[in-house]
Amino acid sequence: MKIFFVSAAFSLLMVCNTHAQEYSEQKEITTTVIQYFESNQIEDIYDLFDDTMKVAVTIEELENIWNSLPTKCGAYLGSGDAVASKVQGMVVVNQFLDFEITDLDIRLAFNFENKISGLIFVPPVKKRTANPEFELN
Repeated sequence: MKIFFVSAAFSLLMVCNTHAQEYSEQKEITTTVIQYFESNQIEDIYDLFDDTMKVAVTIEELENIWNSLPTKCGAYLGSGDAVASKVQGMVVVNQFLDFEITDLDIRLAFNFENKISGLIFVPPVKKRTANPEFELN
């Protein structure tokens, strides 16, 4: 019985670890995209797009979107944690973006080749509270 429990626990640990690693590459790409935005390397972001995204959004439009955020959200202060999940066969990553007035998440959808198939800025998955010592889970 003890061997079965240890074996089952190890198997569960391996499945969870594999699941976490499964999305690590997409989370790293998301962090890179944010760094590219921060340093105005818009063309490098564009290079990560799949063909559909390259048709849908030009480099200039992508740059305009990023540059317009401070007028609506306040000064950009930095980024936070990423949350990833599988949605309709694609990996979707939300990463927190901290702005002075209104926080956002950058949401990236990745195809099976880890190319960006979707990019949108949305209200954060995890909202900041008025008291930083009190976080809702």
